[in-house]
Amino acid sequence: MKITLFPGGFQLVKNYGGYKGVDIWTGQEFLDELKDSDYFIGHSGGASFAMRYASNQTSKFIFVNPLIKKRSLPNLFLRWLKFLIFEGIEKKKIIPAKYWPYALKKFLKLKRINFLDAIKQMPKENLIVIRGKQDNFFCDEKSAKIIKDNNIRIIEVEAGHDWNENIAEAVNEIIFML
Repeated sequence: MKITLFPGGFQLVKNYGGYKGVDIWTGQEFLDELKDSDYFIGHSGGASFAMRYASNQTSKFIFVNPLIKKRSLPNLFLRWLKFLIFEGIEKKKIIPAKYWPYALKKFLKLKRINFLDAIKQMPKENLIVIRGKQDNFFCDEKSAKIIKDNNIRIIEVEAGHDWNENIAEAVNEIIFML
């Protein structure tokens, strides 16, 4: 089984427990061997990147705390600051500062994707969203309601926005136990 992971904003694939993936925030090339995967996992901004491969109608997509609602850049920046203050992220998870200009350009490009419109076009049986119940910053309760209102399967776990063991367990259950 082939699995490809796209990490959350300004993070590296190695933070996600051994999945193969693409360090999209550092400019790593997307190898052809990963493009035809059985599962694409996208965390946060990485979910928007994974949408490029949604045309592969046989692959399954797991989106973790995706950016469902379109928000302005100042709004996203404010949410990011709140996330850092109230939830935090380990410094070792963040990409080196030398990649920040590239990552910011990549994020601005991905921000243009209307994620909700894109997932509405996907076969519902190939899509699942995992949401951290304590994600009050990006995939909040309003986003969860939008997901549910559009009949998209959602699993809510004890987590915030950042990837943790509960999210990892839910991903593994989807992939290896269904």
